[in-house]
Amino acid sequence: MGIRSFNLANAKHMPWKNGSGSTAQLAISPEDARLDNFAWRISSAKVGAAGDFSSFIGIDRSLAILTGAGLRLNAQGSAPLLLTSASDPWVFRGETPVQAELIDGEVTDFNLMTRRADWTHRLQMLEINANHRLAASAQTKVMMIYCQSGGPLSCQFAGTQRGLVAGEGLLLDEDEARQALAISTQTPSKLYIAHLQQIAT
Repeated sequence: MGIRSFNLANAKHMPWKNGSGSTAQLAISPEDARLDNFAWRISSAKVGAAGDFSSFIGIDRSLAILTGAGLRLNAQGSAPLLLTSASDPWVFRGETPVQAELIDGEVTDFNLMTRRADWTHRLQMLEINANHRLAASAQTKVMMIYCQSGGPLSCQFAGTQRGLVAGEGLLLDEDEARQALAISTQTPSKLYIAHLQQIAT
């Protein structure tokens, strides 16, 4: 599939697994997958009230806050955690019971999930104001770049250049995902980068 783009503004909205809200689905694999059989999934949700997280057995999750004051998270077996837009993404197991409380009003979150038996992932927040280079990674199967704020970004990889503005992202598959990536901007920008790796069988 090479290079794919996604946009938060026109993403497909669907109900939460527990029925307590809705999520903008940015990307899923396979493309016709359901919530019970996806390999990986990238989404963003608005959280307007306290509540419990949906349970995703066998799934590893990373959660980040895009907008709003943040969440107070109570996960079974762990100390309470404050997750804000300045925090690194929170990594947890999808089957862990988690209760979330709003710190001060509605938040928008960013969520990456992979099926533990087949995939691993790493989601990182990156703030840049000029040029940044990501080294090549031979193990990466899929790379995601999402522009949260600032921009526009210029992304150069494998002889190709793509631009991104806030709310837009790219998915790089196969050969493109393993190449070095150069990102440049003329304004302070915040982005999220994810590396997804497939577990050899």
